[in-house]
Amino acid sequence: MNNILFNIIKISLLTFIVKIIGFIKDIVIANKFGINIHTDSFYTSFKIQNLFRKIITEGTLSYIFIPILSKYKFKKKKKNLEQLISSMYFILILVLFILTIICITFSNKIILIIYSGFKNNYKKLELTNKIFNYTIPFIILISLSYFLASIINLWNIIYPIITIQLITNINIIVFSIFISKFLNISITSLSIPIIIGGIIQLTIQNIYIRKIPIKINISKINFLHKGIFTIIKKFIPTILNILIYQISQIINNNLSSYFKEGSISWIYYADKLIELPLSILGTMTGTLLLAKLSNKYNKKDINGYNKLIEKYLQTILLLSIPISIFFLISSKLLIITFFKYGKFKYLDVIMTSKILNIYSIGLTALILNKIFIPCYYSQHNINIPNQISIFILIFSQIINIFTIKIFKYIGISISIIISSYLNCFLLYIQLIRKKMFKHKYKWKNFIIKIFISNLLILLFLNKLTNNLEKIFIKFNIYKRIIKILLLLIYTIIIYSLSLFLLKINKEKFFI
Repeated sequence: MNNILFNIIKISLLTFIVKIIGFIKDIVIANKFGINIHTDSFYTSFKIQNLFRKIITEGTLSYIFIPILSKYKFKKKKKNLEQLISSMYFILILVLFILTIICITFSNKIILIIYSGFKNNYKKLELTNKIFNYTIPFIILISLSYFLASIINLWNIIYPIITIQLITNINIIVFSIFISKFLNISITSLSIPIIIGGIIQLTIQNIYIRKIPIKINISKINFLHKGIFTIIKKFIPTILNILIYQISQIINNNLSSYFKEGSISWIYYADKLIELPLSILGTMTGTLLLAKLSNKYNKKDINGYNKLIEKYLQTILLLSIPISIFFLISSKLLIITFFKYGKFKYLDVIMTSKILNIYSIGLTALILNKIFIPCYYSQHNINIPNQISIFILIFSQIINIFTIKIFKYIGISISIIISSYLNCFLLYIQLIRKKMFKHKYKWKNFIIKIFISNLLILLFLNKLTNNLEKIFIKFNIYKRIIKILLLLIYTIIIYSLSLFLLKINKEKFFI
């Protein structure tokens, strides 16, 4: 089997299990609390936390630190490497400590900057502020966990970075199901399992960090290390790129706060569903790809570098398009299966499915962006992504004016997907124009055969799911899950057969 495909499938299966645990958490919360002011406040608080985490660790530190760290690792200078990692770890702790103080002091203002619509709803603002303050320590715990997991990933130990937040989700599930039998828990009490999960997760990362030949130690701190100055030099343009994207998210969050009650939760649940394939194929692929590309670029293996990108592109196109079709055709069935229990109403199913349909159409672009960005950062080229991001930010907000006016809260999803496709196109074109990536394979036959295979999937699913929703909603959870799994298995069989008959195989299409 193709090595890239095998690795992606292996990682995807593990990521799938992790995401399913996350889904169970969301099912439990939807069943326990429904969709209302409480869940809107809870998910708002979580989104603000994610915003800070993505800026500090997943975005800035990963894109700057990992390529530089890879370069030091390649030179095999252990002392320099340990000094750099130890110094950055303690700098991160200091930054997170300062951030925590700012968040506690100005929590209300931070919420209103990101969700200005809450100023008209004091009860929602107060509840969001309370949850946010209770869970602020989680930002420190999860950020440090991501930092350590990114380092471990450079030594090809991938499991810690995949299982981030796994323990937290399990804690929330156990707390909501079992503790609620004895206590009438409120949404704010979920901060307890969140913090405990963060502590356990950071402990796990510290166990894994001992498996690599590098030790983090306070005695090895060297704030005059050359690598730190390199990171600082690249920090401003990189943080600009991350902030541009996050500004777009903040604007979208602001807009969603003005829509009717429940809109934030509908958007959240659609996000969670599309996040399953996006995380499995996109985020994990991008995270792994950055380390691999950095290693090849530092070794000056340009031929291997180009082949690696091409293999990932072929594999992602092969997998992402049928998944997007499956989500598009089965959107209501998926939402009913995962969330239509307890206080989650049928109206919530309809509203959530409209957003999920839009996301499904843009899934391939969202995943490809996760591949193209590491290509730039692995070559220490930050300016091009920055310029494209600024343009996309302006473009997306112009699109928002028209889409929101016509489609209300769904308009945000439409503008995100249109912008994602344009962003994907511009990143790809610039990679080719700047000769940062060169194709080694002619794609015409591959694209034609992929199109035919996915057309068959579209026709097959459309026929199979016709009027299924009416009887599907009457099933219990076990029957729903079985039916969805059968639908997925049938889809995989049809797709695999079509690929086989069209002779799409690794010898011909995977270099």
